[in-house]
Amino acid sequence: MDAHPLRVLEFPTVLACLARGAETPLGREAAEALGPGTDPAAIAESLDAVTEAREALLTTRLPMDGVHDVREAVAAARPAGACLDPVTLEEIASTLEAARGLRAAGAALQGSWPRLKAAAARLTPPAEVLAELRRCLGPDGAVADEASAELTRLRKQVATQREAILATLHTLLEVAAAQGGVAERFVTLRNDRYVIPVLRENRGRIRGIVQDQSASGHTLFLEPDGVVEENNRLRLLRQAEEREVRRVLTQLTGLVGAQADVIEATVQALAALDLLLAKARLADRWGAARPALAADGRLILRGARHPLLLEQAHRSGAPVVPIDLEVGGRFRVLVITGPNTGGKTVALKTAGLLTLMALAGLHVSASPDSAVPVFDALFADIGDEQSIAQNLSTFSSHIGQIGRILTQATARSLVLLDELGAGTDPAEGAALGVAVLEALLQQGPGVVATTHLEAVKVHAARTPGMENASVEFDLETLRPLYRLSLGVPGRSFALEIASRLGVPAPIVARAREILGPAALSARDLLAGLAGDRQAAEAARREAEGLLAEAAEARERYQTLWSELQREAAALRRQARSDAEAAVAAARREAEQLVARLRTSGADREAIKVFQRDLADLARGPGETGAPSPEASPAPPDLRPGQPVHLPAYRQRGTVLEEVAADGTVAVLLPVGKVRVLASQVHPAVPEAEPAAVAATVPAVEELPLELNLLGARVEEAVSRAEKYLDDAFLAGAPRVRIVHGKGTGALRRAIAELLRAHPLVEHFSLAEASEGGSGATVVELQRR
Repeated sequence: MDAHPLRVLEFPTVLACLARGAETPLGREAAEALGPGTDPAAIAESLDAVTEAREALLTTRLPMDGVHDVREAVAAARPAGACLDPVTLEEIASTLEAARGLRAAGAALQGSWPRLKAAAARLTPPAEVLAELRRCLGPDGAVADEASAELTRLRKQVATQREAILATLHTLLEVAAAQGGVAERFVTLRNDRYVIPVLRENRGRIRGIVQDQSASGHTLFLEPDGVVEENNRLRLLRQAEEREVRRVLTQLTGLVGAQADVIEATVQALAALDLLLAKARLADRWGAARPALAADGRLILRGARHPLLLEQAHRSGAPVVPIDLEVGGRFRVLVITGPNTGGKTVALKTAGLLTLMALAGLHVSASPDSAVPVFDALFADIGDEQSIAQNLSTFSSHIGQIGRILTQATARSLVLLDELGAGTDPAEGAALGVAVLEALLQQGPGVVATTHLEAVKVHAARTPGMENASVEFDLETLRPLYRLSLGVPGRSFALEIASRLGVPAPIVARAREILGPAALSARDLLAGLAGDRQAAEAARREAEGLLAEAAEARERYQTLWSELQREAAALRRQARSDAEAAVAAARREAEQLVARLRTSGADREAIKVFQRDLADLARGPGETGAPSPEASPAPPDLRPGQPVHLPAYRQRGTVLEEVAADGTVAVLLPVGKVRVLASQVHPAVPEAEPAAVAATVPAVEELPLELNLLGARVEEAVSRAEKYLDDAFLAGAPRVRIVHGKGTGALRRAIAELLRAHPLVEHFSLAEASEGGSGATVVELQRR
C-alpha cells in the first residue's frame, strides 16, 4: 500500500505505540515494519491470534527475558573458521534458552488457543548447540575451565605459576621494606608482568627491569631479576591458554554456523511472538475489539474512537467520544459536513486509521459489531500538502492527489477526501467536487469526504448512492460534540458563531442579507431532504425488523411442527407396541386356558370357536371377517368442525369430514391428523376445556435454550436478556445459555450485573470451553 495515506493518517504513530509494548528489539523492529495486508485469510488468522493472546495474557505470562538480536552474529558464524567472542556467544545462548522456555510455556497453556500455541511451537532452538554453549561458557560470559581438558590443564599451570611469582615478590617486598626501599607493600601488573613499587632514590638497592613509573616519577615499577624468567614462563602459559580459548570459541562458532538456518528461524519466530503479544497489550490498552472482515464491501464502525486520542486520554483523562460511521451497501459515497473544529477530519481519519489497523491484523478501537472490508488499496487526500520547492499551492497539491486517486482507485478501494473543493473559488470548487464524487461513484470505491460547500451537500442529498452526515455542534457553548449523525447534512454555523463571539449584530444581519434567500432555500431543501431520508430510513429499519421477526417466528414454528410430528410418530409407535404386547399377553393366557380346557375334556368345537375369536382379536379392529352388529355400537352423529374427544388417544380434536362408508372418520388432533372408527369418537364436553389463559405460558419445547446477543448494544442486550429469563422461567427451563461474545468485555459485565440482581436466577457462570468459554454465560434458574 502506498506510503502517503499511511503517513497522513498517522499510521506510523500507531506502530510506535505498538512497538512500545514489545519486550525485545526484535519485536520492536517487527512492530515498526508492520503494514496492512490484502489477503483475507491471513488477516483473519492474525486477528484471531490477537484474540487468543489477549485471553492468555489474562492468566499467563510469556516472558521475553534474555532475548537478544543475534541475527548479525549468526550470519557472521556461517563462514568456515569464523570465531565469535564469548560475549556474543553468550547472547546467542541466552536467546536460545529464552526460546526453549517460551516453547515449553506455550505447550503448557491450558486454554484453547491453537494459534498462540502454534506461534510458540515455531520456536525450535537446537538443543545440542545450546547445551554445548552452556557447557563451555561460564555465567560471566568467559570460556569455562571445563570447556576442554587442555584448557583445564593450562589454567591450573597458570594459577600455580602466578602463585609462585607472587610468593617470591612478597618475600622481596618484606626485605626491601625493612631497608626502606619500597614505596608501598603491594604487587601489581605492568606490561602484563608482575612488578613491585620502588622509590626512585632506592633504585640501586634492588636489581631488576623498570617496566613503568608513576605519574609523578617518584615511584618506579620494578620487575626484580629473580622473577623475570618466572614472568616469561607465565606469559608463555597465558599465550597457550589464549590459543586454546580461541580454539574452543572457533569450535562453538562452527556449531552455531552449522545450525544458522534453524537459529535464524527461531529468532524470526521470537520476533513474531513478541509482536503478537504486543498487539494483545495494545488492544487491551485501547479497549479494542476484533472487527469482522466484511465480504460485502461495507465499512461499518460502531462506537469508533480515534486510537491516538485514546493514547492522549491515558495521559490527560479526557473522555473520547465514540462515533458510528458506515459506507457501502445502499450508499458508496458519504459526505460529512459541519463547522470547523467540529470533528469532520477526526471522523475521516478514524475511518481510515481503523481500516489500516484491521488490515494489519490489529484489533480496532470500536465495538465488536464493527466490520471492515479487505480493501485492495486506501487513498487519502488530507491536510495541507503545499510545496514551495515544487511550486505547488494547497489547491494544486489537492488536485494532483485527486488526479492520482481517480486513475488508481478500484471498486475494492477506500478513498478519503478532506475539504473537497476547498482552496479555490467556492462555486468552481463545488462544481469540481460534485464532478469528482460522481466519477468515484461510477468507479465504485467506498468514499468518505468532508466539505463546507452547500452545493456538494445538496447533490449528495439528491443522488442515489450518496449520503450526507454531519458533526454535531452546541451553539450555546460554541463547542463541538464530536458526534456523527448519518442522513443529516451539517451547517457551518459561521454567522451564529460570529454573533456569539461578539461580531456586532448589524454586521451579522447584513451578512444574512448578502447571503440571500437562495442560500436559505437551499438550506430548507437540505433539511426537507434530510427529514424525508430519515423517515424513509426509519421505515426501512422497521420493515427489516418485522421481516426478521417473521423469519424468526417461521423458523420457530417450523421447528415446533417438526418436533410435534416426531412426537406423534413416537406416540403411534408406542401405542402399536403397547397393543401388540397386550395381544401377545392375551394370547398366552388364552393358550393356557385352551390347554386347561383340553385337559378337563371340554368340547372340541367350543375350543375351535374360542381360538377363532382369539385370532380375530390379534388381527385388530376392522380386520375380522364379519363382526356382529351387537359388537360395534352405532356411531354417534358427527359433523365437520365438531369438537370431539378420543378416550383411546386421551386427546381432544376437531372432526374434519363426514363419517366414511367404512365407519371411520378423520379427526385433527394436536399431534396431527388421524383416521379412527367413529365409535371411538365422542362429542367433547365444553366445560372440560382448559382455561384460555394457560395458552399464554410458553412451553419449554417452544423456547430456545440459548439467547444470542452478538452485535447488540448493551442496553438492548440487557432488555432482551431480562425478557428471555422471564420466559425461560415460565416455560420451566432449568438451564439456559446467553451468548454475549468476548470483545471488550463490556457486554459480558452488563449481563453479569443483570444476573446478579435477577430474582429468578439461582446461579450463573462462564461457559466451558466447548460451550463458548468466556464468550457465553450459563444460567441456572429457580424451579417453579
